[in-house]
Amino acid sequence: MPTDSDIDVRGCKIHVRRGGHGDPLLFLHGAQGLSGWEPVLAALAESFDVIAPDHPGFGQSAIADGVDDVGDLSLFYFDVLEALGVSSLHVVGHCLGGWIAMEMAIRSTARMKTLTLVASAGLRLEGVPRADMFICNQDDLVQLLFAGNDATSWQQVWHASPEWEEIYDRNRFAAARFSWQPRLCNPKLARWLHRIDVPTHIVWGEHDKVIPPAYAAGLKDRIAGATMTMVPACGHLPHVEQPGQVAAVASQFIQRGAP
Repeated sequence: MPTDSDIDVRGCKIHVRRGGHGDPLLFLHGAQGLSGWEPVLAALAESFDVIAPDHPGFGQSAIADGVDDVGDLSLFYFDVLEALGVSSLHVVGHCLGGWIAMEMAIRSTARMKTLTLVASAGLRLEGVPRADMFICNQDDLVQLLFAGNDATSWQQVWHASPEWEEIYDRNRFAAARFSWQPRLCNPKLARWLHRIDVPTHIVWGEHDKVIPPAYAAGLKDRIAGATMTMVPACGHLPHVEQPGQVAAVASQFIQRGAP
């Protein structure tokens, strides 16, 4: 069974979910946060020791002083790994989490064995517009995020209690804080992606309206040796719409690509 715990990272409380057996795998969530031990985590935990923190300011984690942007988050996560005592691991990141993972990787891959990017933010492509998650109402947001019929059950989880509604709002605020301006990208990131020197796989929903699939191809072109999987009938949350498939793709890639 997975466990929930709080760890202290330089005076900041970070909430961590952990479960499974095998090589450690760090799952970095996206702008929507985590609604608990989600199905994709359970599926990954069949093969890995899955570590799924709430980013600072998200979920049940405290706001970290001095962590003001995604670059800061990437450095903070090195301290998280130090606090957890993890010296070698796989990293899977969705959206904002994929952006954090890339910012970590361009700084150091000493601890990183593989990198899996799911509908990752961070890159900016000229002439390829993205949708804006921060200025639409709730109904429009779910239309942006989903391609199928999973939106209702996803919304029910987040509105199951006043406590979960508060966390949902907190996540939205934290996501905007880290990615409002410029929206969901670091304009300088592309020039440093050549520094990513670990096996990398890109996973994308073929109907992603938030960050279109052209961004998957853009990352593949800029990260040496990267491979790519397009997930059919999925929008911006392929790990929610198709958690088993996304976990299987990530697991197979890791087994092939891990040094």
